[in-house]
Amino acid sequence: MILLKQLLHAYILENMIFKFHIIELYLVINCGIVFFFIKEGLSVMFREPIGNYYVSIKNVDTDETGDIDHRRRVPITIFYPSKAWEKECPYKDGAYQKSAPHFVDNGVRTYCGIDAEFINTERSLPVVIYSHGLTGFEMESTVLCADIASKGYIVASVGHPYGSSAVTYTDGSTFIDDTPFENLKKNLNALEALWYEDILAATKKLREMNSSDSGWSGKLNMNSVGILGVSFGGCCGIAAVLKDDTYKYAVNLDGSLLTELDFIYKDKPILILCSRFNVMAYRKLSVAGCTSVEIEKIKKVTHWEYSDGIYLSDKGKSNREWADRVSKYRAERITDFIEKVSS
Repeated sequence: MILLKQLLHAYILENMIFKFHIIELYLVINCGIVFFFIKEGLSVMFREPIGNYYVSIKNVDTDETGDIDHRRRVPITIFYPSKAWEKECPYKDGAYQKSAPHFVDNGVRTYCGIDAEFINTERSLPVVIYSHGLTGFEMESTVLCADIASKGYIVASVGHPYGSSAVTYTDGSTFIDDTPFENLKKNLNALEALWYEDILAATKKLREMNSSDSGWSGKLNMNSVGILGVSFGGCCGIAAVLKDDTYKYAVNLDGSLLTELDFIYKDKPILILCSRFNVMAYRKLSVAGCTSVEIEKIKKVTHWEYSDGIYLSDKGKSNREWADRVSKYRAERITDFIEKVSS
């Protein structure tokens, strides 16, 4: 019976069809987003990336950062254009990471390889730093990150130890922040400062990789770095971009500006894609003198569908054509914006 189940599971994965036998669901609350991530029994098929390149994933960790009360390493999941790969990277959702390394297969296909050879290129590639939502995790927008990487970008998804569901390091250890969600929401200004430190630590790690003999030397264009974030991660991304000239632009996916932006503003290109017109965000940025702001409402897309939730929602599961169309449009809109502001 066990062998039969294994063969059936392999057949389903090979033929890219759904296995509708839900055994256990995990609820991950992400700044008002409810994600349904499956422990076993449901093979969720995302889709192949839209660009011309295969995509692979490399996991790295930063050195320790933060003050004595918040010492932590920061894990980075790097999506990059690669040559063809043989082994597929597993999907590390919050439930996966809380039980790692014992829990490996949650049945979600990523269409991304693991540590495959980098594409042949004579130029360094622009870098996009991804910041997940509150109580989220590094792979919550795997479809989007892979789409962007397949078009010739390097996407470094930062796992925020404080305020995430859980993060896993390359040595298999985990960091779990058990702070109740309501308490996190009461301390967003303090959390934004910690996430800014995480982004800085990740940027430092990328610079080190780019100047080392690790095989990544010269691969990253650290003069062309922007930040993409969803929900609270999008809020923190805008804050980081306006604080630091290292970052050239920000893309905010349905995130309000929840923290106090009480620093010197810089006029940087900002794209906000939202499920409703975010009046508060626009008002804060325009009053501060940011004139290069684009805001677009994507119709009939809920907050949690701005991540991989678009394939896990009832609508996404019942209307795959809609999920594919909207997620592809989103990726094209973002890469068009990045290309425009980076030229």
